[in-house]
Amino acid sequence: MFGRRFRNLIIGKQNYIESWLDYKNAVLRGNLLMLSIFVGAVYLLADWANDITGNELYYFSAILIGVIALYLNRLGKHKLSSISFMLLINLLVFLFASNDQYRSGVYIFFVVTAMSSIAIFGHRYKYWAFAFVCLSIALFFISYWGGISIQPKRNYSEAYINLNFAINFLIAMLSVIAQLYFLIAINTKTEKEIMAKNELLAKTNTELDRFVYSASHDLRAPLRSLLGLIEVTQKTTSPDEIQECLMMMKDRVHNMDLFIKEIIDFSRNARQALRYEPINVRAMVQEVINDLKFAEGMEQIYVRLDISSDFTILTDKSRLSVVLHNLIGNAFKYHDPQKENQEVTVKVTGDNEYARIEISDNGIGIAPEHQEKIFEMFYRASEQSNGSGLGLYIVRETITKLKGGIQVSSTPGLGSAFAITLPKG
Repeated sequence: MFGRRFRNLIIGKQNYIESWLDYKNAVLRGNLLMLSIFVGAVYLLADWANDITGNELYYFSAILIGVIALYLNRLGKHKLSSISFMLLINLLVFLFASNDQYRSGVYIFFVVTAMSSIAIFGHRYKYWAFAFVCLSIALFFISYWGGISIQPKRNYSEAYINLNFAINFLIAMLSVIAQLYFLIAINTKTEKEIMAKNELLAKTNTELDRFVYSASHDLRAPLRSLLGLIEVTQKTTSPDEIQECLMMMKDRVHNMDLFIKEIIDFSRNARQALRYEPINVRAMVQEVINDLKFAEGMEQIYVRLDISSDFTILTDKSRLSVVLHNLIGNAFKYHDPQKENQEVTVKVTGDNEYARIEISDNGIGIAPEHQEKIFEMFYRASEQSNGSGLGLYIVRETITKLKGGIQVSSTPGLGSAFAITLPKG
């Protein structure tokens, strides 16, 4: 939490960030600006502690310009912020180096400024980086051998000179270490993201191969069946046979429509952005049940709701609807017609962070050897299943998209229970 707030402080709203490279440079620039403000304060306090006066204006100027550059960074004016910051540190280092008659180590900061210009501007603004590297080198030679001194020469005690040397060394070393650490951390994070994307790409390619094979089969099978039924209808004159063929055609078309709907749900979940809104869970569950309850053969199933009327979560409405339609629909579809009392229960509980939605039934259940595979693409666990095998796969992928989890427990002949865990907001 603190890290996120600190990043927001130094780079502002990320709407201004055009790319990952811009974000990286904005964070690095902000860190260096905060470091420069801190350094100005350290030198100011060190002078005050040693009763040294005359440099306050430079320190306050460094702090002020650092604050202005930090503000420009927050506004998204990254190039202007970088230029102003690099001019600031180069001129300040030159100001003190030109008067460093005691060789207290100020010159080492030209290495820091040159390295900072490369880190801040990067490859995108490589000409600006090169220009500031040249500026740092030129200012070093001018201050070291040029005999130019903007400030009047001063005499300092040996203790103060030693203190300044130690401070200069430590700050220069910490600045370089901080830049290297940040760049290494960024590269490590980038490598992890690339590896994760490669794994996702491999998973997507595998699923695409399976999808093309199974989808083509599941679409062609009912089409072939329809062609066969049409031929039978054309050859018969019996009204009963024609009516039976029409009913079978209707069933095939209905299955194709469900399959196409599942493909659309799969595509939407993969591509559409999340749209969060407050959802009354009881109202949504009741809406889903009303959609499913009056299908043929489902009238005898008793539905029990254990949901508070005001239970609300902040989530994506369309995705939650897809999940509930699939799970409650399966609870209805795989009921046990041999049982006198056929029930489906939807129970919702939760705490301040998570909601738990449990959908249980006393249907035919799922065999243990199938329970680990039912969320795979196109997997059918029951001979009674006439679906595509996409439903539970879509459920798992959708819940993952919502940053939730799902668990299943089932006993053949007794029923099944699916438990969903979702963030409440």
